[in-house]
Amino acid sequence: MAVEITGLRVAVGATEVVHGVDLSIADGERVGLIGSSGSGKSMIAKSLLGLLPHNATLSGRITMGDAVVLDGDGYADERTLADLRGRYVGTVFQNPSAALNPVLTVAKQIELPLRMHYDLTPAERADRVRAMLGKVGLPEDVLGKRPHELSGGQRQRVGIATALITSPRLIIADEPTTALDSITQRQIVDLLVSLVDGAGASMLFITHDFAVLARATTRCYVLDTGTVVETGTTADLLAAPKAAPTRDLVSAARALTLEAHHD
Repeated sequence: MAVEITGLRVAVGATEVVHGVDLSIADGERVGLIGSSGSGKSMIAKSLLGLLPHNATLSGRITMGDAVVLDGDGYADERTLADLRGRYVGTVFQNPSAALNPVLTVAKQIELPLRMHYDLTPAERADRVRAMLGKVGLPEDVLGKRPHELSGGQRQRVGIATALITSPRLIIADEPTTALDSITQRQIVDLLVSLVDGAGASMLFITHDFAVLARATTRCYVLDTGTVVETGTTADLLAAPKAAPTRDLVSAARALTLEAHHD
């Protein structure tokens, strides 16, 4: 699903934190949004989902496919946003321990979006959950377990399964590997990429880590203090970053993370 953000401004209270951002994602494209902590990345994601804090105000234009999410300073109605979030947009969050409901079993967690948005029989839901479990590489014996009984990597796989169970057209992955060790990071990123590409979906991958981005995206936007400072193919930005914030992020990636574990 294509996404178009034009002139997005977000203020929290009296402080503007996103300053006229333009961003586009083509149908079936994997795009990155990278920046240091506090650069405004998550505010842009929350703007797409209609999940900003109550004291936030915004303006600009956001479209997802044929749906107008934001026009000027007016959001679509909550029913439209809820349907978009449930059927067409899946979100993988940063901390699976916080994102997953601690009292639900894995089976109940993954099937919840189906229960909310589709009229299926219990047997049909169970079949879809088992099929999705296989796609994310988890054994069936986790179905009756709760999040605290799983490893961090398993919890994130459950989060991915929950995000993808409705076959959404857009995946928003908001720092989905930050809480994981580097080997598990690589596995989760590669899993997400294969599932998104296999479904023909689009993805916005949000991170502060260029090495993760290199595996997950083909094109990206660099955000610094709420402003896009550079955009281009991920490979070009890694090879020849021009803006100072981009150079800093590339240097940090080379010093640290996934590239050291490349096969």
